[in-house]
Order: sequence, then C-alpha cells, then structure tokens
Amino acid sequence: MKSISVLTALALTLIAGFAFATETPTVQGEYIEARSASVYVGACHFGAEYVEGGREATLVWNIQHGSWNNVSLDGLTVVAVVSAKSNLDIDTETRKSVLYLDPSTTAEQRTAISSMLTTKQADVLGVVVATQTAPVEFTKEGTKYDVTVGDALTLSANRYPCANCTQPHQIWYKPLTAIQDAIVGKSEVYQYKDTHLPVKWQQSGAANNVFVGSFSM
Repeated sequence: MKSISVLTALALTLIAGFAFATETPTVQGEYIEARSASVYVGACHFGAEYVEGGREATLVWNIQHGSWNNVSLDGLTVVAVVSAKSNLDIDTETRKSVLYLDPSTTAEQRTAISSMLTTKQADVLGVVVATQTAPVEFTKEGTKYDVTVGDALTLSANRYPCANCTQPHQIWYKPLTAIQDAIVGKSEVYQYKDTHLPVKWQQSGAANNVFVGSFSM
C-alpha cells in the first residue's frame, strides 16, 4: 500500500511538472525597444556614449492576443518610457517609468495591463510614476515601425532585414527584457517630451539604437 501511494504521488508530480513546462504564456505580441544610446556601433562610439548616455529607453508591447486576470488584451499597445540616473545597462536602482495607454482601453484593461507589467517587468520599469492615457498609434509596414503617443512621443524605426545582417561583436547591449528573435533596428525619428519624467530628447539623424522582436509573458 505504501509503495502504491509513493508511485501515485510521483505520477502526480510528473504530470504537474509536465503541465507547467508546457504551459503557454498568457500574453504574446511584438516588442520594440529604442534606447538613448547606440546598441550596434563601433567600439569607440560605444565607449563615448556609455558613461553619459543610455539613460533612457522606450519600450513598446504591441499585444496581438492574450489576457491577464481574465481580461482580454487583444490588439492593445502599451508604451513605457524609462529613465535612470546612469546607463540603463548597469542602473537598476534608480529607474523610473511612465506607462501610456490609449483612451480606448477600458478601466479593466488598464488595471490588467498595469498589473501584468508591474508583476512581470518590475525590474525593467522600476518605479512607475504615472499611468497616462494618450492616443497610442502603432503601425508596421514590412520592416518599418511607427509609434506615436499623443504629443509626447514619436518613434519611427526600421529594423535590419535579418539577424545576420549585423556583426555580433558590435552589438554591445541586450534588450532590457527577454524577447525572442531579437533584431537590431535603426531609428530615423525619435523624440520625447512630457512632464512626468525630468527628461526629454529629440534625435538628430539616424541611430542604431533599436531592438525588435516578439515577446511572451
């Protein structure tokens, strides 16, 4: 009898472990990350930017399908702007962020998204100082991505055609969050100004400061 109980417990443990291992992520979609420092560049340029640059980033989750706390998030886009006192590559202590959601999202969806991101991306976002509603537009045409958040943010980026189109030894950063199939991109327009964070920028010229990939969480 004792041996049967042990075998039964072992079988249940294996089944539970298998179910956990094969569980699919709740929310999935496309991800764009734009940094205030070049992620793909020569060594001298990287070194010059590292100390004084790289303190800001824009993170875009374009949700294709999924739900959180039984609330559907299909088709929604959430944008986070993150800043810190030092380069985000090393500074995880002073990060502050603002979340932007389109006014078309319901109160339940805004609560669900905030809960999801503060649960899954707490280290990435740091202290969320505000959750702001503003018109959020996300468009994609081929390898080109355009994101706008009201009058606060404009990002126009074009990713490289393939992962092998860049030289691995000149990619100095990794995305701030885990993503799949990451490819470097180039922002052609990148500007931000709002009152929630004491930072603003307006990029002049193109820069290799973007990652594009897919996310699941």
